[in-house]
Parts: sequence; structure tokens; C-alpha cells
Amino acid sequence: MPEDRSLDDFAEANDVGGTSAETGSDGAEGDAADSDGTDADAADGPTDTAAVDPAVATSTWHADGAACDRCGERVERRWRDEADFVCADCASW
Repeated sequence: MPEDRSLDDFAEANDVGGTSAETGSDGAEGDAADSDGTDADAADGPTDTAAVDPAVATSTWHADGAACDRCGERVERRWRDEADFVCADCASW
């Protein structure tokens, strides 16, 4: 069985000159511009990181359990419901 590899190993291969799945380029210089001369990366989305909301966890898991924010029952798995982490019984599914 082959050895497990980190995702960083694949990212490094792409930086060295591998094929990019998004652009189809081979990493050669000058490929970042579209045929009309505009920067291809500029159209990908906002470049101001302050304008992007960070990801928020939707659940937590604790091996020795944690208290439900509503009923106080100690459970291993809790789900986010508004600002609280709650057990399955208290979650508004």
C-alpha cells in the first residue's frame, strides 16, 4: 500500500510546473493573462480578505463529552443552533 501523503505535497507539485486543474495551464509564465490581456486571477472573486466572512463550525465533538448549552446534558456531539452548541434533542432540525 502506498504511503499517505499530505495535500501540501500536491500543491508543491503544482507550484513547480504541474498542470493546474482550474486553468489548464502548465505553469509557464504568461499564462495568467487571458487572451484579451486581462489578469485571469482578477475575475476569480474578491481580493479583499476583509470582505469575506470566515468559515464557522457547525458542530463539535468531545471524547469525554461537553454540556449542551440549552439543557445542560453532557453529550459527545453538539450542533450549532444560532449562537449555542446544543445536543440532538435540543437542535431545531
